[in-house]
Amino acid sequence: MPDKIDILGVKIDDLTMPEAVAKVDEYVQSFQPHLIVTPNPEIIISTKTDQEIKDIVNSAALALPDGVGVVLAGKLLNTPFQSRVPGIDLMENTVRLAAEKSYGIYLLGASPAVVQIAAKKLQGQYPQLRVVGTMHGYFKTEEEEQEVIADILEAKPDILYIGMGSPRQEKLAAKYLQKLLVPVIICVGGSFDVISGYLKRAPKWMQKTGLEWLFRFFQQPSRWRRMLALPWFLWLVFNSRKGDQK
Repeated sequence: MPDKIDILGVKIDDLTMPEAVAKVDEYVQSFQPHLIVTPNPEIIISTKTDQEIKDIVNSAALALPDGVGVVLAGKLLNTPFQSRVPGIDLMENTVRLAAEKSYGIYLLGASPAVVQIAAKKLQGQYPQLRVVGTMHGYFKTEEEEQEVIADILEAKPDILYIGMGSPRQEKLAAKYLQKLLVPVIICVGGSFDVISGYLKRAPKWMQKTGLEWLFRFFQQPSRWRRMLALPWFLWLVFNSRKGDQK
């Protein structure tokens, strides 16, 4: 198993992107269910008050460092990560893997229009890609949820991408992990919005310098309250370091 770095009680795997993709390939070929999550500072903070999401993240097959804040936290704790592994980059790299190896993928989440456009764009980028199903994330009742699960069961994907926001996506994935028996379920947040073109991604230089969050803020100013999670998260990490040194 890869090394894990403890960030506020959450165990994050220290893997590079190629190593993470290789793990996904290994998991698909195992035919056993695996959950992959990509915690950012907001998700890690939520584990302080939500034991269920903490248990899900810590029991996942892989928990990869998505946000730049998580990488900074590793440095603050003198346990630096090899690299950041953003959920959207993991999705793009594993979609390429799926196309190369004829793995079937299923997209669950976002609005009906967005998820359909995202699937079409991926299919256009990789003509050989097998998209075995798509479903929006706007179901609310238990009956609707069971219809979604039945559709995934019928489609039998090798990789299921759930883009519904946290903690809903992680809790849904954990709830049905054993029932669905999909070899790999990856929680990818708002990745469908970016892939579809509904939202633009930050330029490469902003991604590399850790300013992707700022670009996201300019596109969605209503997220300002959520973005306060980063300084609070780093403050908690700093304080946890001081506690460890006593």
